[in-house]
Amino acid sequence: MHFPGWIPLLIVLGLAFLLFGKPGRLSSIMEDFGKGISGFKKGMDDGRAQASESATSETPRQLPNGTPPQDNAGARTDDRTGA
Repeated sequence: MHFPGWIPLLIVLGLAFLLFGKPGRLSSIMEDFGKGISGFKKGMDDGRAQASESATSETPRQLPNGTPPQDNAGARTDDRTGA
């Protein structure tokens, strides 16, 4: 008969300790796990809300004289001179 490895034995012993060790220990671990997941979801929702707020509240830039900047997408510049 083959003896199971050390890792599966340690896993089984750890689970047995959690289940039968101290009353309420497993429930407190699961409670902490649930709080962590809830906090993660809240953080994700806050990040999405903040990103959508910044995208909608961003106003287009204007030049000092009040005119909007022109699109220079087709313009070429010389990288050495910056002109």
